[in-house]
Amino acid sequence: MTQSDRMYVAGEIVPMAEARVSALDASLQLGAGLFETLRTYGRRPFRLREHLARLRASGEALRILVQETDAAIADAIDRLVEANGVPDARVRLTATRGPLDEGMEDDIGPPATLLVTAGPMTPYPEAFYQHGAAVIVSNMRINETDPTVYHKTTGYLANLLALREAHRGRAAEALRFNMKNHLAEGAISNVFLVADGRLLTPPVDDGLLAGITRAAVLEVAAEIGVPAEQRSLAIHDLLDADEVFLTNSIMEVLPVTRVEAREIGSGEPGPVTRRLAEAYRDLVARETGGA
Repeated sequence: MTQSDRMYVAGEIVPMAEARVSALDASLQLGAGLFETLRTYGRRPFRLREHLARLRASGEALRILVQETDAAIADAIDRLVEANGVPDARVRLTATRGPLDEGMEDDIGPPATLLVTAGPMTPYPEAFYQHGAAVIVSNMRINETDPTVYHKTTGYLANLLALREAHRGRAAEALRFNMKNHLAEGAISNVFLVADGRLLTPPVDDGLLAGITRAAVLEVAAEIGVPAEQRSLAIHDLLDADEVFLTNSIMEVLPVTRVEAREIGSGEPGPVTRRLAEAYRDLVARETGGA
């Protein structure tokens, strides 16, 4: 057994080979589950409280109810990171709905089964941060009237198909528009534009998941005096932007310098993107003890 081969399952840290969830679990059968992905820096999770608040809010909305306290989950992550020897870890929390035949029509339902994994970070290529990444525009639309798009559910296949489409085109990400032709999000990220020095990002009700890193970037933008606005964005806003970047917990702030064949701005990461990336790293350092 190698390090990172242990995981947390419903109160215990066990070898992955011994981890068990029922074959009749509704998460497996119906995609009725939730997940969160976050990073630890020097063993300290970044914005764990916010990730758990989102997990619990989604659980209340979709009746996937995690019973463990925040303190118990934090302790499980810490023990797992130590057991696997990965102080700078990629952590995933998964909450499954439970047995298929228990409470699927009830407002409450059975307690969720919580799974936690912690493995080594595989960073994005440094060239993306220095010179920018390419993205495509996916043909797969987001239906902003679907309530599940506002939650991080285990029904994630459409996102993965869009991402696979991007990778086939030698791009880092696929951007998705909604049924009203408004920019929503990336397959695995939130999207920001910079136009005339102003930070723009789609509003949540255009069909996107409210990312924890997205919120942190809006926070640091206010701190360093970058004006920001959440508003609906069309394809011309994207293509005519001075700068574009993506955010999620793993990539942090990732510059985009090409949308399909269209070069964005100067073709290099712009000054606002660089300022926000630095401010975000400073925020992480402050909250994780300088990691």
